[in-house]
Amino acid sequence: MGHMEQTNNIKPKGSRGLNILIFIGLLFLVSSPMIFVGSIINLATNNENVWFVIALTIISIIWTVLLIWLFRWYYRKKSYETQQHSFKFRDIMINILWLLAIRIAIGVFTVIMQSIYGVETSKNDEILMKQVEQLQRLNVPTVIALLSFFIAIVFVAPYLEELLFRGIFKETIFKKTAFLLPLIISSVVFSSLHGSTNWVSFLMYMALGMGFYMAYHRRRNLKDSMMVHMLNNAFAGVSMIIMIFI
Repeated sequence: MGHMEQTNNIKPKGSRGLNILIFIGLLFLVSSPMIFVGSIINLATNNENVWFVIALTIISIIWTVLLIWLFRWYYRKKSYETQQHSFKFRDIMINILWLLAIRIAIGVFTVIMQSIYGVETSKNDEILMKQVEQLQRLNVPTVIALLSFFIAIVFVAPYLEELLFRGIFKETIFKKTAFLLPLIISSVVFSSLHGSTNWVSFLMYMALGMGFYMAYHRRRNLKDSMMVHMLNNAFAGVSMIIMIFI
């Protein structure tokens, strides 16, 4: 019993103050792959020289790989959740249920936003949609840009954001038994990063963050929240591409 209590009361490694400062520093880096993608899209649509687009894409890939290594290295160094989890059919189905719950919540908030503000999309989605709209005229540069956009939004952004907002935030700042405070604060910070322009949009992204956190919290496993986050972004990304091209 005493050993179980000791295990559950594990505190973050190192100085909590320093860990907070490092989290803030990583916060400035987490969106950089999407900034690179925006630059690739602008270059692809404004310059026909495919080699410039390829060069910037290669730089973007190198930067993203280094960033993933940094986030992953720091998380593994600081994490107190050392259990290795495998995916079973039950876990996959539970994650799909979390995805459905999140999509329903997004639908409800979208209806509320439409009725109050007369808009159906958040500022963040509007920016992403405008980026995709620029790529309607397909050629080699725009195809490279479109692939970069899809890979970044579906795989890179969810991977880095889950490492930062669920893994690093919880496990370097709060003790193992903490739940409500990291759930709320991480979701508020997550929502703030998505550039909401009204309170409904802010609450929608906050609910999104809470859904991802709950998926992580069930087994203290980032693979679960990453799966839910990637599926959600895949749904959004494919929907945007279909709306533009079909």
